[in-house]
Amino acid sequence: MNILLIEDDAILSDTICQALQPIRCTQCHSLSDAFDQMEEQWDLILLDLNLPDGSGLQFLQVLREVSDVPVIIISSRASDQEIIMGYSAQADDYLVKPFSLNLLRAKTDRILFRTHTLRKSGCILAADKGLLLEESAKSISLSPVESAILSCLFSRSLSHQSDLIRHIYARTGKEITVRTLSTRISELKRKLTDSSLAIIGNASSGFSVKRDL
Repeated sequence: MNILLIEDDAILSDTICQALQPIRCTQCHSLSDAFDQMEEQWDLILLDLNLPDGSGLQFLQVLREVSDVPVIIISSRASDQEIIMGYSAQADDYLVKPFSLNLLRAKTDRILFRTHTLRKSGCILAADKGLLLEESAKSISLSPVESAILSCLFSRSLSHQSDLIRHIYARTGKEITVRTLSTRISELKRKLTDSSLAIIGNASSGFSVKRDL
């Protein structure tokens, strides 16, 4: 996943990119820099309107002639007229500064994954898409059962076998035995061997996920 952030405030730009990790974020601080990056492949663009060499709306209008990449405007321009102008230029969303980083994360996750996402230990789980995205921007494909297991583990501090079995049934409609669950957890542990996450615990004490340092 690649985001282009067009924001002239370098401190705010760094803060946003840090908040959006593990998604890869490329920063531009001017309109000219943004135009230089326009032809690259982006999954999402975050666009400030007040740039030192022009308006972000100029960039958006040119962009829409060649691309339908999602764009979220991030701007201090807060009047109804200015927000409507942003949507009229085909922005997908509009955030007025100052804004909560949690709200920004929620909006970017919704657009990028079009599904409910969970974050834990620097990783993003898009369970409905069967995708685990790590800090390194590496992605791991998951089966529906593996996604359900991680979804349960991301949502709780500790998950017992009964919790996991119920969660798998709720998400996939599959009824599995304790033995099958044990096999699936073992397979998932192996899949996560080279990742930054590790599943810890056992059938007696319950399972959880932690950052694998």
